[in-house]
Amino acid sequence: MKVSQVIGAAGLAVLMFVPLSINTSSAQAQTASAAIQLDDDTIESNVEKALKKDSVLAPRDIDVESKNGVVTLTGKVRTAADKERAGSIAKTTGVNRVVNDIEVDPNVDRSKTDAAADKTKAGLNKAVDETAKAGKKTADATKKGVGETEKGLGKAADKTADALDKSGSKMTDASITTHVKGDFSKEPLLHNTSVDVDTRDHVVTLRGTVGSDAAKTRAEEIAAATSGVSRVVNELVVR
Repeated sequence: MKVSQVIGAAGLAVLMFVPLSINTSSAQAQTASAAIQLDDDTIESNVEKALKKDSVLAPRDIDVESKNGVVTLTGKVRTAADKERAGSIAKTTGVNRVVNDIEVDPNVDRSKTDAAADKTKAGLNKAVDETAKAGKKTADATKKGVGETEKGLGKAADKTADALDKSGSKMTDASITTHVKGDFSKEPLLHNTSVDVDTRDHVVTLRGTVGSDAAKTRAEEIAAATSGVSRVVNELVVR
């Protein structure tokens, strides 16, 4: 066989083999593509698990939604690098495309801390307000109690003073005047007389008219003998 005939046969064999290889590879690719088609629920679950396994993104609240293999990411991360990281991780088996709508918020961590601090502060303020209200109620009750006690003491003092007046151990100006007039009514010499009795600071002043000097003297004696009287001013006129 000639060399040219051998080469021609070999070329023909190669040309016949190449289409066969191409067709086989295409069929394998189609089979592999069909094998990795997953439902949206499975895709969402796989992406969420992948994000939670990442130490940087695990603390973030990233929402995953898949429709026909198109995954949409929403939520907040601290940096643009974290956002890009999430988009890359989301490209799991069965994902056709990733729509990365994650918001970059440098204060995402501080916001959580501040929110917790605000709740704690609000709780403390409420507790302080309740304590202040309770303290005010206690103060009002104490003040009311003191007022009632003072009233009670005042009434008791008045009753005690009245009792002393009746027993004669302590005489007020009014009680002295009453006692003097009462004793005058019992004295025969002072019957049918007009005697005015005025007591100020335990000093008794007698004014009016009597029928004799003896009556005038007797009136002074009665007044001077009355308990609580310190001095008698006798201004009686004899007629």
